[in-house]
Amino acid sequence: MKKYILISLSLLSFAFSSCEEVIDYELDTAETKLVVEGLITNQPGPYSVRLSNTKGYLDEGRTPGVNGALVIVSDNQGTVDTLQQVSDGIYQTTKLQGQPGNTYYLKAVVNGREYTAQSYMPTVSPIESLKFEYKTSPNEENEGFHPILRFSDPAGKGNNYRFNVTVNGVVKPDELAVINDELYDGETGDVDMQFGLEEGDRLKIELFSLDKPAYKFWIALVNQQNEGGGPFDVTPGNAPSNISNGAIGFFGASAVSAIEAEAK
Repeated sequence: MKKYILISLSLLSFAFSSCEEVIDYELDTAETKLVVEGLITNQPGPYSVRLSNTKGYLDEGRTPGVNGALVIVSDNQGTVDTLQQVSDGIYQTTKLQGQPGNTYYLKAVVNGREYTAQSYMPTVSPIESLKFEYKTSPNEENEGFHPILRFSDPAGKGNNYRFNVTVNGVVKPDELAVINDELYDGETGDVDMQFGLEEGDRLKIELFSLDKPAYKFWIALVNQQNEGGGPFDVTPGNAPSNISNGAIGFFGASAVSAIEAEAK
């Protein structure tokens, strides 16, 4: 079962961009729905939007892509970008460059039905440092070189973040972290990411800024993954979507700060 970490920012313990990030999305209904997955960042594009349809609980394999749609992403500065389809259900921007402080708007027309969403891109503070501390643990999975991040939260409540973790070039979705500054606004401190690496492992950590709707979406996904996961558990409710017209998924905008280091 996937293990998701939910942490808070404190002095004691604290996708997509140009590639595609797949959201493991659980449904509370068997009704077929459009799924939208998209992210605009301040990193160089192109950025991707994936359109797909949901499948039944017992259907295996990846959800089928939706092809032949009209997909447009625009911003509040007047840029309008009609995306090009590059593969099954995947549409890419052609000229848009994400900037913190801008609001981004999505319009997708599928079989004559229009779906819209919008997301604001907050700024993000640079990660100041990444170091490692070797820790033993009764749980061998968490024993090893623990990554310790240092970064500062800007003054003023309402800053929200999520982390992406990549080890030796492989994204680790089981190490997702989602945080806010409700208790520790304006603080600078260290984050123990609470997992262990072997000496020589190459770690990349990306810090994504989130607006409030995006924070609620990612927290809901974390809470879903923290359910027991047994075969007789109640199916969790859908994570809150910002897509109109009954579609699910999320279209977001995030500024990104990243750092890499070798565990030692």
